[in-house]
Amino acid sequence: MPHTICTAILALLFSASFSHAQTRTYSCAKGNAITLTVIAPNAIKAGPIEGGTMRLKQSAGDPLRFSDGDYAVQISPDQSQITVEIPDWGSAKCSFRPQVAAQDGRAGLGNADPCGPGFHQAPQTDRCDPNEAHASRTNPGWLPMAGMSLGGIMRSAPSMSSPKLASLTEKSGITLLERAGAMDGYDWFKIEFDGRIGYQWGGIMCSDQAISGILEQCK
Repeated sequence: MPHTICTAILALLFSASFSHAQTRTYSCAKGNAITLTVIAPNAIKAGPIEGGTMRLKQSAGDPLRFSDGDYAVQISPDQSQITVEIPDWGSAKCSFRPQVAAQDGRAGLGNADPCGPGFHQAPQTDRCDPNEAHASRTNPGWLPMAGMSLGGIMRSAPSMSSPKLASLTEKSGITLLERAGAMDGYDWFKIEFDGRIGYQWGGIMCSDQAISGILEQCK
């Protein structure tokens, strides 16, 4: 695709209608959010993905698909939804909530409860967080504690660039041993899984009791 057409598509995706030029935040399930930012005529940054930000390059055959290896973001034709693909975990759909003028003329989302029952809007974002997760982040909690992985990769160190030790499926039973640093609003945890010790990011796990630094309490 010619360079000028690629640039035009990215300009349409991140138009002047957004509060931050060339950036858009999509709300995902369970209070997660993904922010996309244009960094070049054929590339975007996307994050958090597994606790970090990734540079994704535009696919030659699909101008609305951006990837880096097996990691990918597919944008819908109207730019209102994205599908995030993460290896060893699966895919997730996320939606953008455009801001509209409220009835009193002030900027807003057009209604008093844009996120729906059980959720609240995170300050200065378009993200909807679950109420119970917001409350749990005020409670440090005691470790070790039982929990479950919601899928993803167990790594040798608390970093998304560290080698993979195992692929965890959704609802894999784990033991949270200790905290190991924070990234993008959640903590990394040292965990035990199937007799092995490794690390996983708190944004893709739950704990038996409500504690801070983790996505949610297991239901």
